[in-house]
Amino acid sequence: MTNESKTGVVYLTNIPAPYREKMHEILSASTQIKYTVFYCSELEPNRQWKFDKGNYQMVYLSNTADKMIHNNVSVIKFLNQHNPDVVISTGFNPTMLYGFLWCMIKGKKFIPFTDGTYNSEKSLSAVHKLVRRIVFKFSASFIGASAGSSKLYESYEIPKKKVFTSCLCIENGDFNSNTEQKKYDLMFSGQLIERKMPMFFAEVARQVKEKMGKCTVLILGDGPLRNNLISLLIKYGVDYDYAGFVQPKRLPWYYAQSKIFLFPTLNDPWGIVANEACASGLPVITCENAGVANDLILHDVNGYVLPLDTDTWVEHICDLLQTPSKLKKLSINAAEKVQHYNHQLSAEGILASVNFAIAGN
Repeated sequence: MTNESKTGVVYLTNIPAPYREKMHEILSASTQIKYTVFYCSELEPNRQWKFDKGNYQMVYLSNTADKMIHNNVSVIKFLNQHNPDVVISTGFNPTMLYGFLWCMIKGKKFIPFTDGTYNSEKSLSAVHKLVRRIVFKFSASFIGASAGSSKLYESYEIPKKKVFTSCLCIENGDFNSNTEQKKYDLMFSGQLIERKMPMFFAEVARQVKEKMGKCTVLILGDGPLRNNLISLLIKYGVDYDYAGFVQPKRLPWYYAQSKIFLFPTLNDPWGIVANEACASGLPVITCENAGVANDLILHDVNGYVLPLDTDTWVEHICDLLQTPSKLKKLSINAAEKVQHYNHQLSAEGILASVNFAIAGN
């Protein structure tokens, strides 16, 4: 099939992300579509990623890294140049709404793609929800990253047949799932901000230490709560190593040193750190506020989904640390479960949504 006869698809998103590069390469190699990724910017001010970009066609609408809300009027010019049959958009910032309006004017197919969930978006303002209702009314199909995303679309009365899943995933094979020779009892990885609850992690570590006599923890990430967190761990007498922000290529080495991954959060549409932990053979303890809960992470299968109560978390952690057979079982399940979250399936979900949109069902 020649490029001229392929369905032209533009994937419009904020910035490059390490967990989407392989998926873009797979779609770029597809015999069904001519695929291009439009990035609003090369970077955002809260991201410190450094990683190798994939081999696919990409367009940067801006080369600045000083904005979180993107407003690239130039997207109209580039859409006119590429003239795709389908635009997939991963958000509702001004740039992406320009893409939606372009599709409406040109008679092209528009597909919204969200990693948001019903829980993560239920507190949105009436205006934000109205914008979504308008966009959804004129969308040809829909893509979500999780079961929570499907529930979100359901709340807008989108028919299930129009909703497709493109999971968030990592290169699972880059991580070692060997469960032996672990240095750290507990691990935390994420931005050190209020929403990620690093102080909750510190309090859990304190209580584990009190119950078991010791608790060694590993912390990855950076943010405004860094000094507060470290001061608290010192005050509690918890043995810790703080690695700071770690680039993607170095992550597997750190995960391999840990036994259990803690993922408390006030609100996370997904939580790619859970994929990394599972691929490394770490049971994940999280809460209902995380998109991975009851999706990638199943209670008492490859981790626990618990209320945000320190006593409850400490009870489950101590039980795991004192019962090696249970810890090993959950570790093996974690490594197996995450294999179903991979780039090939992610790409297939996008292709299925495009085919549905073009067919006009």
